[in-house]
Amino acid sequence: MTYTYPLGDCTVERAADVGGKALGLGSLVRQARDVPPGFVVTTGAYREWVGGHVLDREIERVLSAASSPDAASREIAALFSGAALTGELAADVAAAYTRLVDGADPLVAVRSSATAEDMADASFAGQQESYLGVSGVDAVLGHVVRCWASLFTPQAISYRQRLGIPPGQVAMAVLVQRLVAAEAAGVMLTIDPVTGDRSQITIEAAHGLGPPVVGGELTPDRFAVDKVTLAMRSRTVVRKPFADRLDRATGTVARLGLDDAEGSAPSLQDDEVIRLARVGKDVERVHGSAVDVEWAVGPGPDGPRHLYLLQARPETVWSTRRATPVAAAQTTALDRMVSMMTGSTRKDQGKS
Repeated sequence: MTYTYPLGDCTVERAADVGGKALGLGSLVRQARDVPPGFVVTTGAYREWVGGHVLDREIERVLSAASSPDAASREIAALFSGAALTGELAADVAAAYTRLVDGADPLVAVRSSATAEDMADASFAGQQESYLGVSGVDAVLGHVVRCWASLFTPQAISYRQRLGIPPGQVAMAVLVQRLVAAEAAGVMLTIDPVTGDRSQITIEAAHGLGPPVVGGELTPDRFAVDKVTLAMRSRTVVRKPFADRLDRATGTVARLGLDDAEGSAPSLQDDEVIRLARVGKDVERVHGSAVDVEWAVGPGPDGPRHLYLLQARPETVWSTRRATPVAAAQTTALDRMVSMMTGSTRKDQGKS
């Protein structure tokens, strides 16, 4: 069995193996966008590992007997923490990580990419974990298992119970990517999220890493760009009280307070806003409908403020509505497949 794939090999045909998040990144890689290099540990690896440790039966037993989702989650977490990656699976993941960081910074992000087979209406919103600043083979192997275990958070258990999704129908792929030490980060929608105006590109940004923006922990700078002319429609810069920064020495993320001068400075310059909007317009053209993109600006080949795309998914709020003033675009086959397989929303982005 193949346990890992490079991101560029995450195609629609492999959607059930790699999950929606990896599928979206694979599309960006094939568009020659700047995506942090990485690989995905497949859902097949998850199923084989769970079955090999007889955890599938134990999980079903716990879920049927536990008094609450919280109690079930704690017991299942203990089951996962008592087992490790070994054998050919561990060797494959270790080799992929070693190739990824060869001659580069060893810090990576380990991110969940959950799937629910044959459940087009299921969205596992922010229910699985992702981890930043992971370094070394042993740590990566351990965090893959931690991502798998997060399939059984209390929120995820409750959600699946409401939908009547059996435990065996859910699996998880795991992304391992080089970590961007972001100077600025945020989200971009190729639509106005309030009105559904498809002639607008909306960008929200803050200093440092992206989780405070996508998790709604602060008020970000907000930029609106005309999708046709790429002219700035509006520009709102606010005071950001803090920023999440990566400490490379320890591989940890620290929340640092910002003084008035730094906190009030724009997180993006106007030329960066327009460059980002242009990329968003191009990505939307490939997908055939409005997209929700996570991005970061950090050290790269052209200096300290290189633009990276961290995630792209179809916009889900207005995609089935009639927007004003532009009618809703039809969802492409790729978008439908991503919608089927992805368990990610902005809340999940905030964890990744």
